[in-house]
Amino acid sequence: MTGIRYIAVSDLHLGASNSLLTRLTGETDVDAATPSRVLLALVECLRALAAGNAGGKRPTLIAHGDLIDLALSGPERAITVFGQLVAALLAPGRAVIDDEIVLLPGNHDHLVWDYARERWLEDHLSEIIDGEPPAGFTTARRITSMLPDAEPRFESALLCALRRRGPDLAGLRVRVLYPDLVLVAPSGAKAVLLTHGQYIESTSRAMSAFLRLIAPHIPPPADAAAMEEENWPWLDFFFSSMTRSGKPGALLAGIYDIAQDSRDLDALVDVVAANVTSHSGRAVGALERWGIRRGVGTLVDRLAAARERGVTNQLLTSDTRHGLTTYLEALRGRLLVDLPRLPDETSLIIGHTHKPLCEWWADRRWPGGGVRVFNTGGWVVDHAQAQPLMGGAVALVSDDLDVCLVRLCQQIREPADWGVSVDTVTPSPAAQAFADHVRALIDPGKAPWETFTDAAAAAIADHRERMAQFLQENLRPLRG
Repeated sequence: MTGIRYIAVSDLHLGASNSLLTRLTGETDVDAATPSRVLLALVECLRALAAGNAGGKRPTLIAHGDLIDLALSGPERAITVFGQLVAALLAPGRAVIDDEIVLLPGNHDHLVWDYARERWLEDHLSEIIDGEPPAGFTTARRITSMLPDAEPRFESALLCALRRRGPDLAGLRVRVLYPDLVLVAPSGAKAVLLTHGQYIESTSRAMSAFLRLIAPHIPPPADAAAMEEENWPWLDFFFSSMTRSGKPGALLAGIYDIAQDSRDLDALVDVVAANVTSHSGRAVGALERWGIRRGVGTLVDRLAAARERGVTNQLLTSDTRHGLTTYLEALRGRLLVDLPRLPDETSLIIGHTHKPLCEWWADRRWPGGGVRVFNTGGWVVDHAQAQPLMGGAVALVSDDLDVCLVRLCQQIREPADWGVSVDTVTPSPAAQAFADHVRALIDPGKAPWETFTDAAAAAIADHRERMAQFLQENLRPLRG
């Protein structure tokens, strides 16, 4: 029986106060000494899955984006919680995963890629100056090869600094590829693509849209390299740097929290309208407030609709479906360059939307007529009300590159009613056998699965209560 070769996770948002995997003291302070119950229970579930591998072989963890949150958390908080996770995963004598973690940064940890790239440039500066750059290097290219063994190789000094904490983490390595990774069977007949998925959403391509707004004759970006070249400063600013810029950053972080829910956005528009018209007369002020609410409200509604996480009644909006189709074509172009031929079977694992899914993506340009698409969901609670489409999942990849999705928690009205499930997409006999193997490793009525469900249900309820308070707390600075 084939075993689990890779565990793929995304959108852990370690360090963010709305992450189920971040333990807080008080309202927003991270508990540096004690991991969250959900984090520890999740690790025990992964341990139970890895225990099914023959010979104790440890799978490789692939974190495909938003592993840490540098938008709503300072680096010290994010790295503290990341340290809690790797300490549990690499516990002496009980290690769950291989020492090397593969990270494909997303929008919330995009700076990790920038840091790794700049550090690599510093280490090889003399070679570059002397005109003998390392193989595969170009200063203009802002993405890596999607092949895991290709040069140059990048490592995150930021996250690997945890090695200094003690011998238990001495072997930790965090390999960084950006933004895509492909795993290919030796025969070339089967492949698994992994990416975070930020570029399937129009919000992450804001600078590309701005350029075409003022120069519509310029063709849209055709590949990942062009998308990154045009939008990386925007990702660094909006999702990593902006919220740490003192009082303006704190205010913007609050607005980011508010922006997750359309009703909260309406309240924000009302407050802004009242502030802008505070020095107007009664009649003029009333007219101005009406105009602001109508105009700004329309703009806000459009912005909210463009953010996939803000749409809670669809797994994927039409805009994001179009973005995914476009990005899949960009990935197909990369494969045609990097591989001798397109694989007969291809699976794609993404995250970003926080809404787990398994879907057959029909497309005649791919052998077999399409691609199996899996989404690993997300681990944050940013709505006060139940959001049944949102939840946390992990994708498991077999030695033979078959994929199944383990849905661990869902933000339904009563989270304790959710049961762990295993799904796959139009499976071949081998893929069905792998999914059945994984199902046999899970007993929802026993530890660690029951322990995880209880911990996640309690944490989701607690976070909903916190979110109900966030609106008033975040609007208070605006009200004066």
